[in-house]
Amino acid sequence: MRIRRILDEFEAFALRGNVLDFVMAVVIGGAIGRIITACVDGLVMPTFAYWLRETQWEKWTYWQWRIGPVISALLDFFAKAAVMYLFIIKGVGSLTKRASSQKSSAPFRTCPFCRESIHPEAVRCKYCGSDVPTAQTASPTAG
Repeated sequence: MRIRRILDEFEAFALRGNVLDFVMAVVIGGAIGRIITACVDGLVMPTFAYWLRETQWEKWTYWQWRIGPVISALLDFFAKAAVMYLFIIKGVGSLTKRASSQKSSAPFRTCPFCRESIHPEAVRCKYCGSDVPTAQTASPTAG
């Protein structure tokens, strides 16, 4: 009896929207992380290796400190940050900007009382509450 109640509570918790959203974010984040790692390992780091081909910078030392692995980790971090910025932030930003410009193509009217944008079919302004004449009553036909 008690176990059944605990299972029911767990099911209610696990199937809430925010938990499922979190799980989806973790899965998608892992996939994006693999894509970014592949771009850095396959494109960016070989470019650094080509530019620094005369030296083996991973084996650099300064006194007894091995600074080559530190430099390698810093280059890896900055390369991943740059790839993530270019592909994720800029790429998704341009897609959302394009989607919002297509979505906002519906013409809006301006409330004559408070000057806020309202839907073209609105009969009452949602900002000031004034009755707004519709397009049919605002332009009467002759006849």
